[in-house]
Amino acid sequence: MGQNIAQLEELEIFKGEQTYSAPAMNESITGQPLSVGGVRFQKGIGVHSTSRIKFKINDGKRFTAQIGINDGETDLNTQDITSIPLTDGKRLFYKVTKSSKQFVGVEGKDGKINRGTAIFSILNNGEEIYNSGLVRSGERTKLVDVPLKRGILELLVSDAGDGESGDQAVWLNPEIDYFEIPPMAVAYDYAGPAIQQDEKVSKHLRDLITKLPTIATPLKKPEFDWLIDDSKAKAQVYKTSDGKDIVLSNGLIARRFRMFPNLATVDYFNQMTGESILRSVSNEGVLTIDGKEYPIGGLKGQPEFAYTLMDWVDDLSVDPNAFLVTDFEVKELKDRLKWKQVRWASNTQMPKGKELVFTLRKEQLFVKVHYVLYDGIPTLSKWLEVINKGDLMVQLNRFKLEQLAMVEGESLVDIPSYFEKPNIHIESDYAFGAMQQKTSDKTTYWEPDPRYTSQTNYPLQLPAILEVRSPLGPDQGIAPQETFTTFRVWETPFDSFDKERKGLFMRKMYRSISPWTTENPIFLHLTSTDPEVIKTAVDQCAEVGYEMIILSFGSGLNMEDESPQNYEKFKKIVDYANSKGIELGGYSLLSSRWISEDVDVINPKTGKRGGMIFGSSPCLSSNWGYEYFRKVKKFFEQTGMMVFENDGSYPGNVCASTTHAHHNGLEDSQWNQYQQIQGLYQWMRAKGIYMNVPDFYINSGTNKTGIGYREVNWSLPRARQLILGRQNIYDGLWKTIPSMSWTFVPLTEYHGGGAEATLEPLNEHLVDYKSHMIQNYGAGVQACYRGPRLYDTEETKTVVIEVIDWYKKYRDILNSDIIHLRRPSGKDWDGFIHVNSKLKEKGLALFFNPLNTKIEREIELPLYYTGLNQTAKIRIGDGKPSEYKINRDYTVKISLEIPANSYTWLVVE
Repeated sequence: MGQNIAQLEELEIFKGEQTYSAPAMNESITGQPLSVGGVRFQKGIGVHSTSRIKFKINDGKRFTAQIGINDGETDLNTQDITSIPLTDGKRLFYKVTKSSKQFVGVEGKDGKINRGTAIFSILNNGEEIYNSGLVRSGERTKLVDVPLKRGILELLVSDAGDGESGDQAVWLNPEIDYFEIPPMAVAYDYAGPAIQQDEKVSKHLRDLITKLPTIATPLKKPEFDWLIDDSKAKAQVYKTSDGKDIVLSNGLIARRFRMFPNLATVDYFNQMTGESILRSVSNEGVLTIDGKEYPIGGLKGQPEFAYTLMDWVDDLSVDPNAFLVTDFEVKELKDRLKWKQVRWASNTQMPKGKELVFTLRKEQLFVKVHYVLYDGIPTLSKWLEVINKGDLMVQLNRFKLEQLAMVEGESLVDIPSYFEKPNIHIESDYAFGAMQQKTSDKTTYWEPDPRYTSQTNYPLQLPAILEVRSPLGPDQGIAPQETFTTFRVWETPFDSFDKERKGLFMRKMYRSISPWTTENPIFLHLTSTDPEVIKTAVDQCAEVGYEMIILSFGSGLNMEDESPQNYEKFKKIVDYANSKGIELGGYSLLSSRWISEDVDVINPKTGKRGGMIFGSSPCLSSNWGYEYFRKVKKFFEQTGMMVFENDGSYPGNVCASTTHAHHNGLEDSQWNQYQQIQGLYQWMRAKGIYMNVPDFYINSGTNKTGIGYREVNWSLPRARQLILGRQNIYDGLWKTIPSMSWTFVPLTEYHGGGAEATLEPLNEHLVDYKSHMIQNYGAGVQACYRGPRLYDTEETKTVVIEVIDWYKKYRDILNSDIIHLRRPSGKDWDGFIHVNSKLKEKGLALFFNPLNTKIEREIELPLYYTGLNQTAKIRIGDGKPSEYKINRDYTVKISLEIPANSYTWLVVE
């Protein structure tokens, strides 16, 4: 390995200690830009005397930086300046708005903030290796360049003897050259008395624990496969026989908590495999408040971090900075979103389970840690509430919802380009910017654990700490008596590395925690807002059994038009559609558009709009953004529409504007914008409005996102569109359920392609039209059939009715999970089978032949997930069923004939 550079401002500098406020990254301690002697700087650490930041150097060789007192003055006469008296009679000054709090200084002479002076010093393993002497405000920077020895580096700034007022010191471009193991910020040693749990609190907790049922340890493995029968997986909260620990378990997974001398997670157990997935005792998260870091619970003093002996836990002590547990309660799970059910869904039940809530306190701040364990699935959910019961606003700069010392996914001596992660799925409802969950995930981080010195990886870089946190901020002010609530995370350990089985875990999770995704209406994408065209489409939909029309992009629908004429036009059309049993809705574009210099998100690198996701987008926390959401809601209320297709949904832009009405600056911009879009979708979910959104807002209330396809492929010849469409389906349904996804079928010309690519006139391409419908409806995947009509002749109408009737007859099984049989290759048959052990039809399989000749094959059909284990009745199409004996590997062999360029289907009962 070559030489590396560590930028110290990017490390966890908030672990440092100082008399007032906390170290700041890339700005002064007062929130002003870095500037010394009139020269601006981009990177550095802002501090205030007296300050001490401590780093574990590892194999660092040299430290370099520039130092000085930051330029800038603060006007203390503005209305937003608040002061707090200190014991010596002086005051601390803060700038407080409705949503933020910023430290601005300490009172000096004449009630003002002095021009600062300070002394910078550096210690290496306790020995002073640098001393700046007196540094005054307004002077140019001084250069620091010192060699280091392995061990501890401490950066100190002290008062120069004239008081601490105005000592806004900065370490500019602080860097450590290192060889292999990067340096890390460490907490400054606490010198105060040890924290003890209050005896009254201990007694209260023991009394509560006594009332819980006892669970035997070690925990047992389940004697059932929950993917076939989940009825025995019931969540419950238990106590261990010694009364020290609480166990949250549903027989599939369990999380174990120690309560004394403080709350801590001491085990995270995968009962399905019989293995612990936690290396060492872990806290319940971390809060950074007013720049200082506070663990939520947790215990200190573990001697080894590769594993945990329960005997060690009894000797662990309280982290002196931590929130202390004071209470807990067990509740039945309540619905997390309001879901108005107005249409068919394969799952109409919100999830059941147990909620375990711990309350912790530090002075006048309280934290409620919520855990939910669901019935029937190996999934644990978690979120936090931070409650300010003090008299002054606090600033929640950052939070870590989880900080778990997990068992590593693989153990390597060197550093690969990609480490295999632990076999667990993590996702949250703070997700944006992509169609699939994996690429929309913004909150899962796998970090090294420098405490884990016995790991085999020489640079100590195994990603063995799971941190769940927002990528920026949220930087939210919490006013007195107010509460801040974090996003939610869902954690699902797997019991296998098999791709299909892991996919089934995730699919069952979505069906359970977000059941609105199992709504799956049959819809047309209409390309016109001409009332007569819409009425014709409504009539056709009603005649063939369709259920919904979406006025597509390019149709001319404008939800932002607040004119009475616009509302009246679409209200009449909606009323007509409803009279025919058809739901009507439409398309709106949000983020991928340029509005104005005053509205669009500001690039933090340039200070201007542009260069962002989609080039530019409006800031949702500008007045324009708030007006957009108001107009959309009003449109739905005025017209009665029940379908919303929101394109260019919030992609995760940050915004450095300080003039937008509903965020303060960069640090809170992402959080505030996300709350806006999530609020709209939750409002619509409560109204029963169906939502197609080409971003992964599934857990925030939306119904569908794109399955994944390339739009220009729909301009290819029809035969190629069919095979590519089946590939999209096959690939897109490993981790998502059919009803969560849409695909695309342009009935009219789309992105070119001419006659060879186009289905219109429909009666001239009935075979291809029907094939599209069969493979889509047969997969349970709705397509955006985009065009002016569903049929053009009676013959076409008959075909559409035939397919829709077939789909509705088998709707339950066709919306059940898919087992992948063979991916489309163009060389031989391809297909899949739906399975559901709870239905009369245990399985329904489709087989496709892309060749110009008939195929006759003996196909091995996997039936394990049908729940059948002795015999199965199988019929080809609507033919007479035959009984098959199921092999020991849960398969049957069946002889099939698949016509040329066509399909065959069968039912398993």
